[in-house]
Amino acid sequence: MKNIKEKKLVIAGLMIAGFVFVLLAFLTPVAEGGADNYAHFNIARWAFKYPHLFLDHWGKPVYAIVAAPFSLFGFVTVRILNSVLGLLAGWFVWKLAEKLKFENAWFAVVGAVFTPIYFALMSTGMTEIIFSLILVLSVYLFMSEKYTASATLVSFLFLARTEGLAFELLFLIALLIKKQYRAIPLLATGFLVFSFIGLVYYYHDFWWLYNKRPYATGGPTVYGRGDWYHFFVTMPNYLGYVVAFLLFIGSGLMVYDWFREKLNLSGLAFIKILLILGTFWGYFFIHSYLWWKGETSAGLQRVMAGVSPMIGLIALSVIEKVAENKIVKRIIIPVLVLFSVIMMYNAGRFYKRSIGYDLSAEILNRATNWLEQSGSLKHKLVMHNPYFSFSTEIDAWDNNVVQYGFSNNDAPEEGLPDSTIFIWDAHFSAHEGGLPLEKIMNNPNFEVVQYFDPVVPFKAFGLDYQIVIFRKIVHAGKNNILLLEYLKKNEIENGIYYVESYDFDSTVPVENVNLSYIKFANDSTRVYYDLNGVEFSPAFHIKKESIEKGIENKFRVSADFYIADSISQNRLLMVFSAEVDNKSYHYVTADIDEEIVQNNEWIKAGFIFTVPDDLKPGTIIKSYIWNMDKKAVLMDNFKLEIARQAGNKL
Repeated sequence: MKNIKEKKLVIAGLMIAGFVFVLLAFLTPVAEGGADNYAHFNIARWAFKYPHLFLDHWGKPVYAIVAAPFSLFGFVTVRILNSVLGLLAGWFVWKLAEKLKFENAWFAVVGAVFTPIYFALMSTGMTEIIFSLILVLSVYLFMSEKYTASATLVSFLFLARTEGLAFELLFLIALLIKKQYRAIPLLATGFLVFSFIGLVYYYHDFWWLYNKRPYATGGPTVYGRGDWYHFFVTMPNYLGYVVAFLLFIGSGLMVYDWFREKLNLSGLAFIKILLILGTFWGYFFIHSYLWWKGETSAGLQRVMAGVSPMIGLIALSVIEKVAENKIVKRIIIPVLVLFSVIMMYNAGRFYKRSIGYDLSAEILNRATNWLEQSGSLKHKLVMHNPYFSFSTEIDAWDNNVVQYGFSNNDAPEEGLPDSTIFIWDAHFSAHEGGLPLEKIMNNPNFEVVQYFDPVVPFKAFGLDYQIVIFRKIVHAGKNNILLLEYLKKNEIENGIYYVESYDFDSTVPVENVNLSYIKFANDSTRVYYDLNGVEFSPAFHIKKESIEKGIENKFRVSADFYIADSISQNRLLMVFSAEVDNKSYHYVTADIDEEIVQNNEWIKAGFIFTVPDDLKPGTIIKSYIWNMDKKAVLMDNFKLEIARQAGNKL
């Protein structure tokens, strides 16, 4: 009777969670995965037209086969599919917990589904979720003594994520312990099936799974590298404190149980260590090592979602042990409910926070709108970021329509028709594509036609993120530096509709202190603002009502500066802040000293800021100088201009 009630509870809980994930798929952007989401989608979406994509090593054959039918209905449907797969993993975690005779097996589902990183990945198009389902189901089948089914299923795990290849060793050992020798050859099923398919079709190479692997090169220059303990110290972020605590204590208790069995290699305790602890910690240490060595792991926290459902089972080891105490046993349900609420809350917070981390979303959207409105889609597109073939809904694999990067960065124009559009971005083009902006700017066969800066400046691999769009014209010979400067200036000049300025001669701000006078050779007098010993300059205060609605607004704030002191980096800032009741909710700064080529001279410097679309009621936008160290800085002709976006068609 208890099991029937618990089963109904688990089913009801998973159905409610499913409803939540459907809403997330329709109402929110993806929280994790970035451009990889769209790369996986592009492969699955077009696989029926280009069947070789079902064998794409990077795209993962198992994922592509499962996702392809759903991708025909759009990316939202793929996100819902991933959510269903994740909830199925939660269901089999519960089934496995019951099989292992855990009390309160329902709590394993909470630990599986509401681990923050897993919760976020379930509403994406990433491969970690289907990987986790195959893993959990393989362990469940093994524990149910369905050894041939388990061995066959786990053989396909590495075709969902490459790390799964290492898990076959754990299952091999477990099968040897159980003397299931007939099942052992089935561990090669996935390899043999897809090797023969690749031999007959497309690759014509039996060893294509090895020879065509996309991770053979790159190393630290592509993936980066970091501390071996990276995944340890970031655990509170991607697992949450409660889950991380239960993980460590539960792992220790499972090992302790094995010691109580006198290190018996054929008992259940050791099988649990192999297939539950071993899969989680094995995966964990593989990524820790690869990130430390800078090989095939980028140190991304999201990869841990591939094995995080195992934590639900590990956590139950703690609950079981604690519940042996009669007093604790009486209150264990309220405690587990409290833990569940905390974990759900943390998962929701992590999801919301993850959405905010994607600072590139708005600039990618603006660039896409320009591509569509400017007529660029009638030309061939070259890109490094797969997002643009997704967002523009072009045929992502038609070589006449789109090309991903260049085969020769020294002569990128080769083989491209005139008017080809190249979308350079500071992440994929500069890093993965190995093409610095300076190189394409200096190529006489490409001319700048548009650029985009983010609303909130951020860096990608040390570079200020931006998107610059080029058109290929043989021997165009344009000065792209001047073209880019013109575009930036023209964007403001053609759309100005609001101006406010302080020249400190006839116009003076309310905060009219520290005004000084300087004599020039012709004895004319100049009035300026003296920031020496002053931390903040006078500020512009622009009400929300002064800004035109429904368009993209740019602010240009400029001034003449005379810097007599040495200024440290990011210690003299132009500040742009959107505030309600003097509390900032949008805050951007620019380093003024970077724009001043020489001290002890009057030099004009200007800065452009983009107004966020979602200005809150009662917003006041402020712009001012922050002289952190109160250095000797003079300022004159302080000017603010607001402009609407100027269109630019090819």
